[in-house]
Amino acid sequence: MNHAILISGERGTGKWSLAQAIAAFLLCEDIHSEQKPCGKCRSCTQMEGLSHPDLIVMRKGKPLVPTETKNAIPVSDVLEMQKRISLQGFQGNRHIVMIYHSEDLNEAAQNKMLKTLEEPPAGTFFLMTSVNPDRLLPTLISRCRPLKIQPWGDREILRVLAENNVDEIRAQESVMEAGGSFGKALTVSSDEEYWKLREKVLREFLFCDHRSDILKTSSEWKDRKDEADVLFSILENAVHRMMHGAVTADSSRESMRWMPSEWIEFTEKARPKDYVQLFEAIALARKRVRFSVNFQAVLEQLILSLMEAVHI
Repeated sequence: MNHAILISGERGTGKWSLAQAIAAFLLCEDIHSEQKPCGKCRSCTQMEGLSHPDLIVMRKGKPLVPTETKNAIPVSDVLEMQKRISLQGFQGNRHIVMIYHSEDLNEAAQNKMLKTLEEPPAGTFFLMTSVNPDRLLPTLISRCRPLKIQPWGDREILRVLAENNVDEIRAQESVMEAGGSFGKALTVSSDEEYWKLREKVLREFLFCDHRSDILKTSSEWKDRKDEADVLFSILENAVHRMMHGAVTADSSRESMRWMPSEWIEFTEKARPKDYVQLFEAIALARKRVRFSVNFQAVLEQLILSLMEAVHI
């Protein structure tokens, strides 16, 4: 068992659930059980509510000590964590530190973590999850064992949606939007506002025919930067649908009915590299937003890339 594990993957794929299961395994007190965690001992019961006294949970917005920092996990939390793991455990000889979305550690906090990750106190384990590990310092990543959760298959997600009584048609649509995420599939399946937003995004970004449409669409969205992540995800899912429709039999292309004729023609003649260019254009837009490039300018370049792609 490595003392530090970095669990990465898309949202809703089970990173935090896996971290909790590993923590419960490490803290389980039933030495005779054939299966750990046993789910019955005192520690397992406490882990269900993340209330074990030897468990330290770090996450943005829930500081270990009072702080004015709200948009990151501050260095003061790292200092407090280091203080706690230096003391004897309350119920055993182990300390478990769980960090939710470890990329929320600010730079000072990440740097402060390095020495502890390199030489942790005996019996201390770190379980860190991340959606964007590229935002972590390479020196921090190098001190952890990486564990990447791959997206789940459509069959598994459809089974879960059926167990939650989701309509079959909506379930199929949700799977296409989920990108292999159980959490996202369950969320969007009952979120009517999401489907309205999705229709709006596809109509306004994929139906642009003239350069005058670029300014019109970018102007309407320029003050909605807080929805950028959802916007880009919807467009990425649309490209996935195009690829899916292009490689399946005609009888399975119902999912392509929403597309304008130009994009249907695109799927009929597009090469793999054309899809790669679309994904790269969306990825570049995400990156530029992260680096605080003017949002309207980002959108205008993205729409232009989409328009150029459809006329290959």
